[in-house]
Amino acid sequence: MTLSTNNTAEFAIRPMTAQDLPRLNEWLQDSRVKAWFDEPDMLGGLASYIDDPRVRPWIVERKDLPIAYLQDYEIHAWPQHYLGFLPKGARGLDTFVGQTRDMGQGLASRYLAQHCRTLKAENVPTVGIDPHPENHPAIRCYEKVGFRRHGVQDTEWGPVLTMSLPLNSSDA
Repeated sequence: MTLSTNNTAEFAIRPMTAQDLPRLNEWLQDSRVKAWFDEPDMLGGLASYIDDPRVRPWIVERKDLPIAYLQDYEIHAWPQHYLGFLPKGARGLDTFVGQTRDMGQGLASRYLAQHCRTLKAENVPTVGIDPHPENHPAIRCYEKVGFRRHGVQDTEWGPVLTMSLPLNSSDA
């Protein structure tokens, strides 16, 4: 895994390592994060992605300080994925800002836009994301980046709002 290619002076998006797990664990304890990322052994699940070739886990840094978790993954590597309607080669995204103090500044929309530019440079046709339908701040953030809504689906984790962002004009 390499450093995200569209890093700016504002963000460095680097591969997550085992050394990031204590900080990630702290972030997962925040009630705001826990409201949407509260599966049993969530930390263990995220840690397993370090060695999973289908998933690329990232730490987003601003001014050399970690501020967020971000992952992109091969949607079609999972049979019958609810984002499977997206074209072959599409990648899914999951993310959260680690601390409340970093909320409300537009950071997530900016680092997501930056990462989507990187994915476009990698010839990813489309990206998908799946917030809980009641996570209105996340939905507003994703729409600010350009994601469009497709609809609510029930999954084994509960309801999700499927959203996508075409990265190539042929998928628009």
